Amino acid sequence: MNAVEALLLGIVQGLTEFLPISSTAHVTLMGYVLGLHPEQHAAEWTAFLASIQLGSLAAVLGYFRSELRAMVAALWQRGSMSAELLEARRLALGVVVGTLPIVLAGLALKPLIEGEATKRLELIAAALLGVTILMIAAERRRAPMQRGLSQLRWVDALLIGCAQLLALMPGSSRSGSTIAVAMLLGIARHEAARFSFLLSIPAIAASGMLQLLELFSTAAIPPMGLLLSFLGAVVSSYAAIAFLLRYLRTHTLWGFIVYRLTLAAVLVGFALAQHG
Repeated sequence: MNAVEALLLGIVQGLTEFLPISSTAHVTLMGYVLGLHPEQHAAEWTAFLASIQLGSLAAVLGYFRSELRAMVAALWQRGSMSAELLEARRLALGVVVGTLPIVLAGLALKPLIEGEATKRLELIAAALLGVTILMIAAERRRAPMQRGLSQLRWVDALLIGCAQLLALMPGSSRSGSTIAVAMLLGIARHEAARFSFLLSIPAIAASGMLQLLELFSTAAIPPMGLLLSFLGAVVSSYAAIAFLLRYLRTHTLWGFIVYRLTLAAVLVGFALAQHG
C-alpha cells in the first residue's frame, strides 16, 4: 500500500463512516479496485480498517466536544442540576447502556470478524441489503417520529445498542442500523443520528486502539501510510457528520436506501466478475 492509496482509503473511510452507507463496504471495495486483495490479508485488513476509524473518532470528538464536556460534568455533578445537565446525564447514561451489547459481543465474535468470510463481496452485499430493509421499515413507520434525546429511555438505548451489533458485519453500517432502530422507536431522524454518532465513540475507540496495537506489532502497514489514512479520515468524517445532521432535519433516508441497493448490485456484479 503506497501513500496515495493510504490517503484515498482514509478519505473514503471517513466519508462513509457516519453516512448510513457502510464504510467497510466502500473501503473493502476500494481495496479490491486498487488490487490490495483484502480477502488474502483478512486479519491485517480488519486491523487496518479499525485503526483508521480512529480518524473518525477524532472527528466526532471534535464535533461534539461541547456536548461531551457537558455529559462528563453531568455524571460527576452531585445535588440539584439544571435541565441542561439532567439531559446531558440522561444522554451519557444512554451511551453507557447502549455500549454494553457491543462490549459483550465484540470480543466473542472477534475471530469471525477477522476471518476471510467477512471480506467476501457477496456477504458484504447481503449485509447491505439486510440493513437497507431495516431502514425501509423505519421510513415506512406510520406513527410520527418526534421524540428527542431528552426523552431517551434506558430501554431505547439498549435496543439501539443491540442494533449497533450489526456493524460487526461489514456492509451493515453502524449509523444505518442504529438510526433506523432509533426511528422505529419514534426518535426524530436528526436526533437519531446525533445519538448514533455519540454511541459510536466507545466502540470505535476500543476496537481502533486494540487493532492499532496489533497492526504495529505485525508492521503490516507503514506508519506513514497509517498517518495519511488517519488525517484523511479526520477531515472527511467531520464533513460527513456536519452534512448528515443538517440533511436529516429536512430529508428522509430514501436517498441512502436507493444508493445502498445500487451498491449491493455493484458488489454482486464485481464478485461475479472476480469468480468468472
